[in-house]
Amino acid sequence: MNQDKLFALIKSLTPTEKAYFGKYSRLNSVREKPDYLLLFEFLDDSEEYDVAAINERFSGEKFISQLARKKTQLKDKIMESLSVLHAHRTTASTLRLQMNLLPILYQKAIKDKVLTREYENLLKTIRQKAEKDECLSILVDLFPWERKIQILQDTNKHDDKVIQVLGARESAQAMQDEELKMESAAIRTQLIILKDPKIEKPDNREKFEQTVVGLLQDAEAEHFSMKAKRDFYYTQTAYYGYLGEWDAAHTAAKNLIETYPENQTKISKEDKRNLCRYLVVADYADNYEHYLAVIETLKAASSQGDIGIFNTIYFKMLIYYLNKSQFEDAVQVAESVENNWDELCTVIPKRRQLAYCSNIMVAYWFSGRLDAAIHWLSKILNAENVLQGQRFINNARIIQLPMYYDYEDDNLDNRIESTRKVLTKKGELSEYRQIILAGFRKLIRCADKQEKKACITNLQHKLTEIKQTQNLNTADLECVLFWCERKA
Repeated sequence: MNQDKLFALIKSLTPTEKAYFGKYSRLNSVREKPDYLLLFEFLDDSEEYDVAAINERFSGEKFISQLARKKTQLKDKIMESLSVLHAHRTTASTLRLQMNLLPILYQKAIKDKVLTREYENLLKTIRQKAEKDECLSILVDLFPWERKIQILQDTNKHDDKVIQVLGARESAQAMQDEELKMESAAIRTQLIILKDPKIEKPDNREKFEQTVVGLLQDAEAEHFSMKAKRDFYYTQTAYYGYLGEWDAAHTAAKNLIETYPENQTKISKEDKRNLCRYLVVADYADNYEHYLAVIETLKAASSQGDIGIFNTIYFKMLIYYLNKSQFEDAVQVAESVENNWDELCTVIPKRRQLAYCSNIMVAYWFSGRLDAAIHWLSKILNAENVLQGQRFINNARIIQLPMYYDYEDDNLDNRIESTRKVLTKKGELSEYRQIILAGFRKLIRCADKQEKKACITNLQHKLTEIKQTQNLNTADLECVLFWCERKA
């Protein structure tokens, strides 16, 4: 059922926005409460939109005969109040409001030269603030109003001053062009790496080469605006990843995060994107120099209950501690994720859910909490029919073998055979997985500790060799190798 748009708008307002609308609606009103405010309060208190209830509540009011018109008026008033309330949300919006005064003040200055100084001071104030905060579009749009000051002053240096402000506009326009160019590169890059972080798929590589690489050529970030620098470094991290040069990608990511001041507590969506990009590149480059510091910045800037940024922070923290083999720290992160699991699953796709399950399982397993590890293992294996994230399910089928060996499971022989059948059917029974299955078949038949140790050591040697010769880097192989190392 389609929800009423006005009702949805009212329900979306924050307490601050509602309170401000109550005050705003009374401005220039003859009545204490105009009729559209009465309608607003009724809808705000209602659990659902009900036309019959509205007609009954306002049966004695004239406006009820034209309810659709009154709803439109209410919507327009709400929009007006929101625009006024949030008018100073950014530097640019504040300056645009001030610029609205320029044509008015100019006309007054034409009639009375005494007001010329007021006009000039306003122009100067806007320019100084725009230059400080790099509001390039404002600087470009100031030109016609700065030129008019020469008409008001009527001096012999008119031409020189016009050329001066014209040069300022050309400089701002050039910087704005570069900013838009880098923004375009960053947006195109983001669309690609959201689906293919390393830009490995042939069609994505072709798209990246055709639409992004050219935008980076001859780019010199030294003279860019801050926004352009951030978009440039963000895109550069993807470019070096595209080339497979992850150390260079990490350097670009480091340049990116260094554009932010220390202890920043307020970040935009783009800022979050940039900081998160550093975390992704750090993982691929295996360089965690600023990893925790960036995570702390994200934490400090996140609002309470922001499940989206919670997802980013805790997923990356979990990966960090697992890569560092700090399993107790990883378990603490896992417990926080568990406490928010139901809400988390409402905003993340199945693939990310399975990634969480896999990482949490490993954290509990290597910290000695086998019962908890098997609980998360079961979540993965029960998702067999999920289309996204099949690699986590395939990995889990292999990882379950050493886990259940530690658990002293009597049914391990059947699990080995079941894993072989499933992975064969899927076409996922690779050579190293065959070695693991053969190794565990032999291991469960060993008679004593010495024989078991020799079997595990032999499995470790075989897996190490195939990892090196085939340049493998898969989660199940790494987990089994780590397990072998600890056992041997």
